[in-house]
Amino acid sequence: MTARDRLIRLQRTLVIALATRAVLVGAAAAFVVLTIAKVFGLSAWTVLLSIIIGSSVAIGMLLRSRGVRSLSRVALWVEERTPSLRYSLVTVADGAQSPSVDAQALSAPWWTNAQNILLKALLAPGIAAILALALAWWAPLANRGASESGAASAAAKAAKVGDVLAVVHVAVTPPSYSGRPATTVDDPTSIETLVGSVITVSGDGDANLLSATADSTPRSVAQRGAGWSITLAMPARPGVVRLHSAAGRDRLIVLAPITDAAPAVTLLIPKHDTIVRRATGMFPLHAQLRDDIGLRDASFELVVSSGSGENFTFRTTTIARTSLGGRTETTLDARVSLDSLKLQPGDILQLRAVARDANNIDGPGIGSSETRSLRVARADEYDSVSVDALPPPEEQGSVLSQRMLLNLTEALVKRQRSLARPMLVSESQRIAGDQRKLRKRVGDIVFQRMGGEPLSEEGTDEPERGKLTAEQVLRMADSVTGAGAGGVMDVEGDETPILAINKPLLEAFNAMWDAGRALEVGEPAKALAPMRIALAAIERARQAERIYLRGKPSTAIVDVAKARLAGKDKGVASIREPRPVVDPVVRRRSATFERVTSLIARDPDAAADSLLLMRVDALGDAPQLAAALDDAARALRKHDNAAIPLAWMRVRRALGGAAEQRAGITPWLGAP
Repeated sequence: MTARDRLIRLQRTLVIALATRAVLVGAAAAFVVLTIAKVFGLSAWTVLLSIIIGSSVAIGMLLRSRGVRSLSRVALWVEERTPSLRYSLVTVADGAQSPSVDAQALSAPWWTNAQNILLKALLAPGIAAILALALAWWAPLANRGASESGAASAAAKAAKVGDVLAVVHVAVTPPSYSGRPATTVDDPTSIETLVGSVITVSGDGDANLLSATADSTPRSVAQRGAGWSITLAMPARPGVVRLHSAAGRDRLIVLAPITDAAPAVTLLIPKHDTIVRRATGMFPLHAQLRDDIGLRDASFELVVSSGSGENFTFRTTTIARTSLGGRTETTLDARVSLDSLKLQPGDILQLRAVARDANNIDGPGIGSSETRSLRVARADEYDSVSVDALPPPEEQGSVLSQRMLLNLTEALVKRQRSLARPMLVSESQRIAGDQRKLRKRVGDIVFQRMGGEPLSEEGTDEPERGKLTAEQVLRMADSVTGAGAGGVMDVEGDETPILAINKPLLEAFNAMWDAGRALEVGEPAKALAPMRIALAAIERARQAERIYLRGKPSTAIVDVAKARLAGKDKGVASIREPRPVVDPVVRRRSATFERVTSLIARDPDAAADSLLLMRVDALGDAPQLAAALDDAARALRKHDNAAIPLAWMRVRRALGGAAEQRAGITPWLGAP
């Protein structure tokens, strides 16, 4: 018998088997529908419905199997299950007449395997039809048994009417922002869901027979038709719902809240803080964002700080704000034009990535990355000699402090009409306290220059000195030095050098006294004039003395003069091998090849394309590498699992360069 004759016989057998299978499945479906109709006591017309459903199922399966009429389709079906035929049976089915092809088609007993497969395919439908017939036969007997035990079940149900906790249903509706579906569970011991979820506990029975508490707080039980219901929200902390029935039965349900975590933000670019000479060009930003439920939006926040000392200005802006639509993991990229920020020497640009989730219950949760800074260097940072910074003299610090107090007082005067009297006095006295401390520091400068002790320690009960005249200052100098109070000290004129130096500070000292008295009684407007006088006097004192102290140079880590010619090396150095220099082109190609290697398992065709692109790049300067890449790409395209490892080894060797031959080792010339 030829292969074509066996294939035609198999086609007939296959038609019979598929028809039988369709009839069995249709009969099983009809018997199942008939069983359901008998169990629920439906009318007689359901028998006709079961016949229609069974016939429809059988016809549908026959229509799906109409491809068996094609001899080529049958041959392909056999070829799929017997790969050793190598499409010889399909060739015979198409009408080819060749003894060699016919012999190859009969080389394996495929007709026996096909018949076994058909018998196994009929086994499950046959069992299903028998079981469905048994159920249809058993249904009337079950109905009679149910009718006989109806009275007993009714009595049992009546006995359980008083137990409102016989069955407890819990429905959980998560917050809308989470996008999670509502769930229902019966008789739970605990409920784990997001904070803010709506929890509905329900059951059968009279609501008046039940009481409920949540963490010792009473909860109202509502009557819902023939049953009861309790509604509450998932708290932020774990809790317990206690249900107590009038029959003395208790049920406990544990509330286990799941907290919505804040987004995790990682700033990948830039990795470190940066100092630049000039802030120009584009500055790339790249951040990675993750959240356990979903991200709402993300952006980059930039803060530019300018100024020095006590005078700083800040500019804040937000860029690349993006709506993420509930994604759990994504990246955020942006490019900042440093030219548009107009950064000056000494300015600092601070940036970070910020992400928000869609939590509208106890949020939104806000996550931020580490802050990176970009500072524009000042011109004096590039001096050839590095010296320790000298702190400003006391007069300069007093200028800054007095100017700050003046600004605070002017701001208080502007707000004076909108403030209540007690609030105005409180703010004014707070400024007066700072003015008193500054006045003491100025007085200390005056008296220390005269060789005396400071006025008093801060926090002591010693009364504050009032205004001082020049004569009082000189008498204090006399008490310290023992000289005549009114004598002229080494100069001609009416004013001593000590008094000439301290006169502007003495004027500021007295003006601060007037300003402090006005502020103490809550009259900041009257304190402005003496505060301006004090500021001008301090400015004159600062400009009068031009004494610049150089900072000491940094200590040298190594004293070169002392260490020169002090070593014990005799001048004999060991033989050192030169360190290999890695070509950046080779490094780049190696990195690309590693990425291609990880791509093989996912997409071999894409890996082959990448190898071909590498080969184009290597043709000019690395012909050996180009040849190895060509072999590797060809092996990938053919899916030759035996040739791929060998080709990969050749590429790796070509990337590492030619083999190194060292002198002193003779080549092997073979066995003697």
